Amino acid sequence: MLQRKQTIFLALAALLAWSTWLFPVATYRQEIGGVVLHTYAIEDISGGAAPEVELPVPFHVIHSVLGAVLVLAIFLFGNRPRQMRVVRGTWLIALTVAAIQFISSNSLQAFVERSGAVEAMYGLSFYLPLVVLVLALLAERAIKADEELVRSADRLR
Repeated sequence: MLQRKQTIFLALAALLAWSTWLFPVATYRQEIGGVVLHTYAIEDISGGAAPEVELPVPFHVIHSVLGAVLVLAIFLFGNRPRQMRVVRGTWLIALTVAAIQFISSNSLQAFVERSGAVEAMYGLSFYLPLVVLVLALLAERAIKADEELVRSADRLR
């Protein structure tokens, strides 16, 4: 059913996955400028493209697909085992993306530090994949509890 708590978890996780487009992952400031890492590009502090660095992974595409799969999982309520597998796959992808995003941000920080001291500030999009991961885990637990409830009711019949 669509009114279950896992629907709320999945919808919120999808919205958070899509909202990574809106916020920076990290900002690295130096005395003479700095770099901002977004999920879709690496920009100079002034807003222009950073010519010497390139985004290693298209995080914006991965987050968008992740959000779409989470919305699709909402409508798989008729087949709970499949819904659990899809949700498990999404939290595995969210975990992988969070790890790769962390590695990429540290790599960019090391690159920027070659030209001087850097002040690193992590943005909201750095933490959102972790929140998506937690919400997907909670949704999977709720789906599993529903499946166990249905199976116990079937045994009573």
